[in-house]
Amino acid sequence: MNKLILYALFFALLCSCSGNYEKDSYSDEMADYELEEESIPVTAQANDGTQVQSIEPNYLSNKKIIKDARIGLEVDDYMQFRSNLDSLIYKLNGYISNDNLSKNDYSLNCDLTIRISAANFVKLISNLETGSGKLLYKNISARDVTEEFIDIEARLKTKKEVEKRYTQLLSRARNIKEILEVEEKLRVIREEIESKEGRLKYLNSQVSFSTIYLQITQNFDYKYEPVKEKGFFQHLFKSLDKGWKGFLAFLIFFFRLWPLLIIGSFVFYYIRKIRRKKRQNKLNESTKK
Repeated sequence: MNKLILYALFFALLCSCSGNYEKDSYSDEMADYELEEESIPVTAQANDGTQVQSIEPNYLSNKKIIKDARIGLEVDDYMQFRSNLDSLIYKLNGYISNDNLSKNDYSLNCDLTIRISAANFVKLISNLETGSGKLLYKNISARDVTEEFIDIEARLKTKKEVEKRYTQLLSRARNIKEILEVEEKLRVIREEIESKEGRLKYLNSQVSFSTIYLQITQNFDYKYEPVKEKGFFQHLFKSLDKGWKGFLAFLIFFFRLWPLLIIGSFVFYYIRKIRRKKRQNKLNESTKK
């Protein structure tokens, strides 16, 4: 009997240890995924001790450069120049993303934002410089985003691997608490993946299509023309005309009130008649006395 009790206690102890081991193993696996997600190796140690980007050989020949240019031109005929420019942009597979036109007595100004493929960027600038317009200013800038591009790709690759492992871990969850914990981790990691993919898409767009901010100006030959003031007789005739029109307006307004005038006349007549009658009665009474 004592041996049976000892065997039962020993078996219960083994089951308890096994359950705790599985639980600890599940928690440790989630912790390992979090550590793996946070520690993404994107740099390596060089021979001289400095930190360099750990990139694959095929990345070295694929630089990611964002090019921008700001150009100002003065033209003699804006309409003719704009027609030629639109044809050139269409020919080079570009497009205009922003177009603002303003005009005053002195000049006509147009601000354009041109998106052009990186392969035709230099060609379009060369055409603008050697065209019919007078070059006022030119500023070209280039930003190398290769390092950022590689870093985002590396982090994105690691996050997708972590997402895959979280998905596998979700299928092994044993209760509601573990399912909710893993789903929350998946939600966060997927939001980060979408953010990184959006940033990569933006960088690819900026690299593939360069931006040219073009300002076109056409100056006018403005001549000042003084305003001619009216003479005395012109002011006099104008005043007489206004006075006559005012008088006619008063007559028209007066004749519009003819029903009120007729009614008022009858009322005035009867009131006056009543007053006369009262006065006459008073005089008659005074003479009798």
